[in-house]
Amino acid sequence: MRLALAALLLSAFAAPPALAGAWLRDHKTAFFAVGTTVRGNMEMLPEYETSFYAEYGLAPFVTLGLDVNEVRAKAGHALVFARLPLGPTDRRTRYAAQLGIGKHRWQDQWSPMYKFALAVGRGFESRWGNGWMGVETAYEMRVGLDDPAFKLDAVIGMSSGWKIRPLVKLETAYVTDKPLAWAITPGVMFDMGKSTWVIGIEGRSAAQKTLGLSFGLWRNF
Repeated sequence: MRLALAALLLSAFAAPPALAGAWLRDHKTAFFAVGTTVRGNMEMLPEYETSFYAEYGLAPFVTLGLDVNEVRAKAGHALVFARLPLGPTDRRTRYAAQLGIGKHRWQDQWSPMYKFALAVGRGFESRWGNGWMGVETAYEMRVGLDDPAFKLDAVIGMSSGWKIRPLVKLETAYVTDKPLAWAITPGVMFDMGKSTWVIGIEGRSAAQKTLGLSFGLWRNF
């Protein structure tokens, strides 16, 4: 089962769009993102991963969300979560905690899943525009698999300035007695008003030997 857990983590590696974990959604506003990643190499057929992510500001101090991920014929999850602030929400550096519950899939079997995460984020200013950076650490327990997973993800990107802006995400996952798995995705965001198109190139740890091309659409309401 440890082998299955490691494979599941590497197959369902997508972090929430732009790692919003330290920021709460404004009251009565919403955000959603859809995305797909195509991966492959010379030794395997292409692998397709799809995702749907949504947030809603239920109250000034509570953001509710939904995180759905699917790797065709392999793994996936559906998770609902609540994000709560840790400390003031009007400072440049912000902290938050996130609690999630849902189900994960390994092949044809669905089982419960639980997640607890802590996040820190900070906005910054530069001569090219405003930006943000964030770090999130998470503990995931997937019933039916022997070991929990520990994740540490980071992001840095520009939120204003040019119509085409850079973004870099780093995602890591660790399971006891398994090598650290990681994925890095440099990309660009195309500003279209309330909508943002995102294109990135994903590189993974050597054990995976795959290269991915990701496409996403983000939208604020």
